[in-house]
Amino acid sequence: MIFVTVGTEKFPFDRLLRTIDEALKTGEINDEVFAQIGNCDYKPQYYKYEKMLPFQKIVEAIINSNIVVSHAGTGSIRMCLKEGKIPIVLARDAKYGEHLDNHQMQLAGKMEQLGKIILVRSETELIYSIKNYKKILNKSITPHYSNNITRIIEYLDKICQ
Repeated sequence: MIFVTVGTEKFPFDRLLRTIDEALKTGEINDEVFAQIGNCDYKPQYYKYEKMLPFQKIVEAIINSNIVVSHAGTGSIRMCLKEGKIPIVLARDAKYGEHLDNHQMQLAGKMEQLGKIILVRSETELIYSIKNYKKILNKSITPHYSNNITRIIEYLDKICQ
């Protein structure tokens, strides 16, 4: 199963949801998908979703998924790391009205450098990364950082306050 989360921002992230829906429609993705769609206007037609989920349900979805696709929210990335998952991350982009600025790309860039996420910068790259997740995962994990998840989570907690 693929779990998609857009967090709880007041801004929509329809671009992410629409990309996944279209890939399911065309058969580019064949996996079961479940999403937490937050305040998005777009309603997926080819996968199940809930607008908001309680914290524990999000944790369970992350644990039970083969792939997590996420926005670049600190809380979402933190949850994935805490549960030992390397998410595919598409940052919200201010030019599409998905946030006020591009701070998500800054966080995502740092997490990518640490080998803790698979950062994608386009919808095409998102679908490619889903289809090739295991191959990319094997290449992208940085062994040097594999033992300091606790420090990374502490850092994320610090910048969230």
